[in-house]
Amino acid sequence: MLKKYLSDIAFMQFLNLLIKPIWILIIDRAVQNALPHEVYGNYFALFNFSLMFFIILDLGLNGYNTTQVSRDSKKIATITGNILGLKILLSIFYTIIVFLVGSIFGYDSSEFGILAMLCILQIITSFNQYLRTIVSSLQKFKWDGVFMVLDRVVVISLCAILLWGGLDTLKLTIFNFIWAQIIGVGFVFVLLLVFLSRYLKSIRISFNLNKIIPLLKKSWPFALLVTLMGLYNYVDSVMLKSLVGDAKAGEYALGYRLFYALLMFAQIFSGVLLPFFSKNMVNREVIDRVSTYTFKLLFTIGVTVACICFAYQNELMVMLYPEKTTSDSITAFGILMFGFIGSAMVLVYGTLLTAMLNLKQLNIAAFITLVINLVLNGVLIPKYGATGAAIATITSQLLFGALCYQIAYKKIRFTIVKQEIIKQIVGLILLITVIIFGKQYFENVFVHVVMISLSILLVVYLYKLFEKKHLKSLVRK
Repeated sequence: MLKKYLSDIAFMQFLNLLIKPIWILIIDRAVQNALPHEVYGNYFALFNFSLMFFIILDLGLNGYNTTQVSRDSKKIATITGNILGLKILLSIFYTIIVFLVGSIFGYDSSEFGILAMLCILQIITSFNQYLRTIVSSLQKFKWDGVFMVLDRVVVISLCAILLWGGLDTLKLTIFNFIWAQIIGVGFVFVLLLVFLSRYLKSIRISFNLNKIIPLLKKSWPFALLVTLMGLYNYVDSVMLKSLVGDAKAGEYALGYRLFYALLMFAQIFSGVLLPFFSKNMVNREVIDRVSTYTFKLLFTIGVTVACICFAYQNELMVMLYPEKTTSDSITAFGILMFGFIGSAMVLVYGTLLTAMLNLKQLNIAAFITLVINLVLNGVLIPKYGATGAAIATITSQLLFGALCYQIAYKKIRFTIVKQEIIKQIVGLILLITVIIFGKQYFENVFVHVVMISLSILLVVYLYKLFEKKHLKSLVRK
């Protein structure tokens, strides 16, 4: 079982690393460079604004469905029709709320035009995410990985035409950019329906309130958690737009892209871990080993990438955005990347607590994090712009991650060997020192890269990430 977990993760990461960097580092970056700073900054803020209300489209149904179907696949037939009916109603309600709040914010007609398209995009995405929970709950993780990246393949192709096709009728505008994304998720939606047809052929969409209301009562703790986490994750760009303008939101978006890319890489683990934990909850030894191993892997990757981005923040930002980089966007980028350390804890231990249905404490922790995030954004953004938003984000990520680990440790009592912890701390200090402080002593970048590589190998050894004996013991279990 653990062998399957590792192989499925490897396959999904291969697809992710094959497609997502092209989208983030080539296509989306090219779009941002091609469009005026204010235009993309406005889109970025409105996109995150639409995401702030995404919970209305979900209301915890994805998490609830995953934990239920992973335990018993027969529940597909009993709950899917009710969930689909509820999601249709929620889609209508979502659109109304987005436009209502947008009018309160004073958005103009062009911004409402973008919001309308973004609503369509988010609604189709929400249905795709729900259908993918069925795929993953059936432990078909490799197929889930294919559906995960397929929309990006379509969008990359369409955006390449918009950017470099040279067609007068298909030029890059912010509206065409959004339409390309809508076509991508729409294509995947159709394929998901075909793939799951034998499980859904007897399903009848229901709008019966007598069935929907009990479903909402069971899913609302999941909904509250997603709401709180969504708010503290996406409110920063919205507050930047409101407090200091579209240009500052655009600066923040420059640095946010690589942080989001790293986060997308790690979220694949979360997508596999939730059904895996839910299915194997009775085996605490497996839970302990998989959660600890996954966190050590993500932590090592996160610290390494964050330190490299911090050490070479000027060079990286100028290389990616030669005409749009500012000192504020560079500083925000360097700070943001360290937020991944907290995100890694959330993706592993927050997912574990969700699988354990321990949502009350998670929601309390998320609420505390949101309050602190709002206060920090409100104080720091007017003074420091994008840098202030980055400080608020990293603080929130680290705080919520630490709270998730503390709660999970009380429940599971993970195996901790003090001697191993000491060795790992020493290796981590060495890695940080070589990457961040070593740069000034190695004028030749190649020499610095070699030293970083050797330090990474040492940390990998100390963390026993790829020790043959360690991996064999996982497979045997």
